Amino acid sequence: MSQVVDVSLSPEEILAEVRKFIPESVKQCQRTNCPEVTAGALLLLKNLPAAREAVLEYLRKVFFVAVNRQIRQIEMHPNSPLTEEQIMNKTVPQIHKALIDIVSSNSQAWAPLVASWSLDLLGKLSWRYSKRANLLADSGINSCLKYWLSFKSTRILVDLSARCIKYLSDTEAESCMNVLTQSIADYSPYFDWVVAHIGSCFPQLIIKKVLLWGLKGFSITGVQISKNVLLNSVKDILGHLAGSHFYEIKDALLDLFKWSLNENINDDDLTRRQKVATVPYLLKLASLSQLLLKVITTVVLQTLFPVRPDVIPRLALFATDWCSYFDNQPEVLINLTVHLALACEQEAWQIISILLDTSLNTSNVGYHGVNAALTVKNVCREILEMILQEIDLLMRMNGTHNAGIALMTSIKQDLSLVVPLLLDPQPLRVQTAVRLISLLGAQSPNVIISAASFALRKSQQDFHLAAFVRLVAENIVIFPVIKPEPENSLSGHGYFTQTLEQALRDIQYTSEEKDVEARQLFKNLSLLLKWENTNRAAILKSKLISRGLHSNLEQIASLLMKCEDTELAHDIAKTLDFLHINEQNVYIYSLDLTLKLTRAVIRYFFICVAEDSIIKKQRGAKIAHRLITWITSRFPCARVLAIRELVENSIYGEPAKYFGAKVKPDELAKDFSLLHQNHKHGTSVMLAQRHSSVFHAGIIGEGPRRSVPENNFDKDIVDFNSLLLLDAIKACCTDEGLSQYPKLDAMTMVSLLLVELVSPDVMYNGLPWPDEEFTKVTVERDLQIRRWFKDIPLLWTFLELTARHRPALTYCSVLLRAIAATVIANWDNAEGTRLVNVMALGKLLPTPLNCLSDVLPILTPVQINTVMKECVWAYMHENVPSPALFTLSEGASIGWREEDVDPTSTPIIRFTNTLRLFLLANIAKTGMLYATFFYNENTN
Repeated sequence: MSQVVDVSLSPEEILAEVRKFIPESVKQCQRTNCPEVTAGALLLLKNLPAAREAVLEYLRKVFFVAVNRQIRQIEMHPNSPLTEEQIMNKTVPQIHKALIDIVSSNSQAWAPLVASWSLDLLGKLSWRYSKRANLLADSGINSCLKYWLSFKSTRILVDLSARCIKYLSDTEAESCMNVLTQSIADYSPYFDWVVAHIGSCFPQLIIKKVLLWGLKGFSITGVQISKNVLLNSVKDILGHLAGSHFYEIKDALLDLFKWSLNENINDDDLTRRQKVATVPYLLKLASLSQLLLKVITTVVLQTLFPVRPDVIPRLALFATDWCSYFDNQPEVLINLTVHLALACEQEAWQIISILLDTSLNTSNVGYHGVNAALTVKNVCREILEMILQEIDLLMRMNGTHNAGIALMTSIKQDLSLVVPLLLDPQPLRVQTAVRLISLLGAQSPNVIISAASFALRKSQQDFHLAAFVRLVAENIVIFPVIKPEPENSLSGHGYFTQTLEQALRDIQYTSEEKDVEARQLFKNLSLLLKWENTNRAAILKSKLISRGLHSNLEQIASLLMKCEDTELAHDIAKTLDFLHINEQNVYIYSLDLTLKLTRAVIRYFFICVAEDSIIKKQRGAKIAHRLITWITSRFPCARVLAIRELVENSIYGEPAKYFGAKVKPDELAKDFSLLHQNHKHGTSVMLAQRHSSVFHAGIIGEGPRRSVPENNFDKDIVDFNSLLLLDAIKACCTDEGLSQYPKLDAMTMVSLLLVELVSPDVMYNGLPWPDEEFTKVTVERDLQIRRWFKDIPLLWTFLELTARHRPALTYCSVLLRAIAATVIANWDNAEGTRLVNVMALGKLLPTPLNCLSDVLPILTPVQINTVMKECVWAYMHENVPSPALFTLSEGASIGWREEDVDPTSTPIIRFTNTLRLFLLANIAKTGMLYATFFYNENTN
């Protein structure tokens, strides 16, 4: 075989080689003499530049023969390996080496020529033999690459092209790319694999050129079916390169899009037409490939988002011309845009934001007129509406879990950006957010619950709250396709119950501004209950709000129990009050919930008592009274607990100071260690009459005993608080809807509770009054009871309350007896007078003893002591204060003693004679009183 020798030939030798080459070049390439002819041709190519076209044409024949032989062998022996073939294995590599050497020696002269020749040859080979090799137009670039790169001849041509392009300058590369794009047009789609392979070597050069070539062809042909092959070629080439050159494609598309937006008066008609066609061209490419859709979406959003006032008006100028690429049918363009938006796998929320921002933009700057601006806004709203409707339709047809909508998956990833729109001042944004979240909620109810919780905690406008109602109500039908699936436990009942549960959890554990949000939450709940009560909103006629509140009543009660914010407590109570007013169905509460709710309401009452503002105090107390009545009239156990909580806390609890109880300083409540106190006294023996054994009016180590300070609250405030407390107790004892007066058995509970709490002894608590001498046995207890009445004036108020609801006072006989015994031993005019008044109010003393308060200030101490012993104590000793003495007529709420039936009955002289004698002894002062007390003597 002849070898190409790297030598320079003389003119005679060149002439000889020409004479041998010319006759062989016009013949068919023969297997026998091909190596020799090829060697001579390569010598001519190096030594005779004028013969390069003829030589390259002959070399083209050699490559055709090589490819043809290999394809024939594959056809005849498809499963056998390729045999050694001289042209394939020796002549073709010889050509490759010679051309590389020539290009390397003088790249400026040879590189453009060889690159264009090799690219053109690859195009012709692909076009001629692809059909023969069963490579269809839709076989794909990867299949073509695998097939053609298995041939040594085509591998050599591709390598030769890449090496030559590397040597090209910018101008030469541009010229070479023109050859490349022309080859695409001439040999597409069979030439696409060549462009893709070379593009992987020179991505920036090839990608831009391919895009511009496709745009040029699209601007001329539009989207005609016969020319779709051009777009498919661009799509396949870019799709192949996207795996390793994604960002180069992105940059090229971004440059192309920005180029189309730049207006230049120097542009020719072809350039202007290409700029107009850019957006339809990109839309069509995106519709052909999901990968290109991803890239193009990123490019467009990078330019448009956030919405710039200068970009949208410029795009609007081309909108009419865009329709010409879609058969002058705007609907086709809009439908394509909608379907592309639905297929976006990422950054879908930015698409929705652009449509919203453009629709709501109030500025007309940049548009050619007001009508143009209005048209753009209407089109954006139409596209937005069509997107939402299409999503809804797909879900209804395919089922929520089988719809496969990429846009919804992308929006779910940006849910944190969608949810805040529920509080946007623009209704369109709010409605869009509601619809998107509702559609997402059809797949995952947790999305609705979480978003609705956010809206419920933060909504401050009525239309925001109305959007919340639409969101949590069952506004999406149960799609027929998913009926066979397991039933959703939340479907058919709305999501309000779960939303409220989530909101209550958020304000307690996760919210940063939990106090503000908690107040807004319950204000919104109160407003929702108002709306529900009006029955104007059809969506609320199912009592959705009430049912949700009742389901979460335990959490609300717990929140009220540990609430430290007074305003929040007021808002919670208002919500419960509205719930009570709206209640139509009787809900059955568990015992635990009933007791929790009762304690919470009682605690709220004491919060109101501690309120500084009289108006807020009274308003809150009225709400508490209504709630107490509502709970206690339905649940007997709640009445028992409510009475105990009210009485016990007002006497011994922290709120006792608001009702006039004396406040003990902290040091008096200090606990002392007995061991520590013994160490203070030392180890010496204490002898009688020594200074260490003398009693002092103080505490050893603490100095003189400090007197307990009086209550610092104003008397009017204390009286008002006491009045509110009495109303609360009456509310506990009243049955809602049956009677406005307290029940006697409930008042009896109050009396018995007073005895339990005030009397420190469990013995001698019966109703009878013993002999006066027996008081020596109970003197300690009696003194303790009197001390309680002195430190806690509210106890007198409780006695007066029970006295007004006879015969409840009779059960407090032990308290009356203790005070009477201590008053007799150590008279106090105020306490003694008040005791007599309470007993008279409770009808425990007969006439005229029930008017002793008018006489006691006139009598001397000795006389008072005698009257208390021989009149009051003696009467109570012989007439046991028993409920049996009182008669309760049907329907009455107060009992009457039998002597009240006959007012003219003669008083018992034995109990009133002492009083009469004392009045006679002081007749100068008691003349009028005597005639009143003993009027029977005058009648006789």
